[in-house]
Amino acid sequence: MLDPLEPWSRTSLRRHKDKNIPGSPERAISRSVIEDTDNNLWLMERLATKQVELRSAIARNLQSLHESGLEKLLLYQLTDEDDYVADVMGLPWQLSPFYESDELPRPEFIHDVERGESLAEFICSLRKHAKGKPLESVAEAFDLLEYAKKLVETISEREPKVFERLGPICDRLFPEMEKFPSLPITFCHGDFHPLNVMWKGKAVGAVIDWEFSDMRPEIYDVANMVGCVAFEDPDAFDSGLIPAFMEALKRDTDIADESFTMLPYFIPALRLAWLSEWLRKKDWEMLSMELDFMELLLERA
Repeated sequence: MLDPLEPWSRTSLRRHKDKNIPGSPERAISRSVIEDTDNNLWLMERLATKQVELRSAIARNLQSLHESGLEKLLLYQLTDEDDYVADVMGLPWQLSPFYESDELPRPEFIHDVERGESLAEFICSLRKHAKGKPLESVAEAFDLLEYAKKLVETISEREPKVFERLGPICDRLFPEMEKFPSLPITFCHGDFHPLNVMWKGKAVGAVIDWEFSDMRPEIYDVANMVGCVAFEDPDAFDSGLIPAFMEALKRDTDIADESFTMLPYFIPALRLAWLSEWLRKKDWEMLSMELDFMELLLERA
């Protein structure tokens, strides 16, 4: 039988079925943790054929960022044939180090100043090491306002009760979203939030799930992080992680003033994707909570 680690010149010792694999399971067909004979733990992911080009580009980008000096990356491993995707029994696979993250205490983590400072430090480092790098575009072209308008049109036709609440939100939000394309852009993670971070105590140990990374408005990752933390408890805006995160960003990055000015609108704009997810899953309780949250965000804007 073929050793699954053979394409990477490693020898399998055992599989670990008891390990909690972080990140979204929907981003691979299957995932498993394998220990090699040197006692290294690896995350082996089987990809869909349509993912091969995307995942290869992500691997090259992460390697380029690593060579520039960005830390806290779990780099995909090159095969003996110098590819980032291996053919194992006719199927595409990727290999990366398995990181055993400390548990994120929810919702208590929102009070942790140290986490906010560490998250900001990563954003600062990503901006620094991505600047001027010829990174590949990996995500599909994405116009946030166009996406939002199509989503709202669909909701108005299929879920009129939801649209009764969403319509007034978008009436206020869409004129501000018209300004987003004029904001400075930078290379962003694209899905930066606490559950895509591997924690070492209260510090960032590694950042995972780069499928949505690309050139985006520079406030994108900031807005996504703040929105995800505050959704746990809106009081998080006033103390703990979020104020520490924002203070460190304003002190240590060159994010433009106009980007920070648009942050109160960028946060609810990105929450539309979460709204779509609750609709897809028909999770009406979460949908109602999302609408409540978006209304609150705009009250604060």
